[in-house]
Amino acid sequence: MPARSKSALWLGILIGTALVASTSFLVARAGHAIGSINSASSSHSTRTPAPGQSGSVGPSPIPTPTGPPVSHGRITWNDDFSTKGLSGWRFLTGNVGGQAPMHELQYYEQSNATVSHGTLVLTANKGGGGNTCKYGPCQYTSVRMISYFQQAYGVFEARIKLAGGLGIWPAFWMQGANFNKVGLPAAGEIDIAEINGQPPTNLLGGYIHAPNNVKPFYQLMPHALSDGYHIYAIAWTTKGITFYVDGKPYGNFAAYSGWPYNHPFNIILSLAVGGKWPRNPPASTHFPVHMYVSWLRVYRPGR
Repeated sequence: MPARSKSALWLGILIGTALVASTSFLVARAGHAIGSINSASSSHSTRTPAPGQSGSVGPSPIPTPTGPPVSHGRITWNDDFSTKGLSGWRFLTGNVGGQAPMHELQYYEQSNATVSHGTLVLTANKGGGGNTCKYGPCQYTSVRMISYFQQAYGVFEARIKLAGGLGIWPAFWMQGANFNKVGLPAAGEIDIAEINGQPPTNLLGGYIHAPNNVKPFYQLMPHALSDGYHIYAIAWTTKGITFYVDGKPYGNFAAYSGWPYNHPFNIILSLAVGGKWPRNPPASTHFPVHMYVSWLRVYRPGR
């Protein structure tokens, strides 16, 4: 998601979280039993208040599911990294995202993606390997990988342990396969799971980027997203796109005439460092930083 909009939206989330905390404290002092949010639960344009918080800029609590569980259909593609290695992926090289307004710090290299015991490991390292970035000598290396596979519609899901740390930007996302011809936002972008390392670290973000139409969806989880694995998914049909985490829906984007989600998309895994949205990593962020992927699966509704 573009950094300038993410920054504005994240500021709103932080303000909203502070307001919720203040309100909880005052009500508790008054003798009412009130808990904190979630006490019952376990290239990346302008952000808007989180769903379920009409008139507020705070994130929504974990909602009662608004739709059915994921209905998978028949599998059309998968990668469990046990037999194919990384042959199903192409890799970007260079300081992609280093230009304004992103100002990301990493230099992408394929060598920062490895497979260990059937798990894909994306690594961000301190040190630029002697490469030159748009801001001067590179300070970090990392990786962005794009699937050769592409599909329109279906269920796209992955089991991932997202990387954590201030200034770290892990993402599982999709981009229109016609990106090289029309660019963004015309090609369309779907950010299935994305965090920027800033508090609250248990806030999951899913985002839609279409021309003149940017929509965020948020889900507060019981613990920091970097603490463990979760299954992140979307179900994409001609009627809309529903976001899921661990099999539960938390947001839906309705289709409209002319939307850019009517053609094949590629899957992207990336681990960015620094920039306008996550901000640059402080000394307290310890490198190397890792993002782990157990598997990816794609399904198409069918008999």
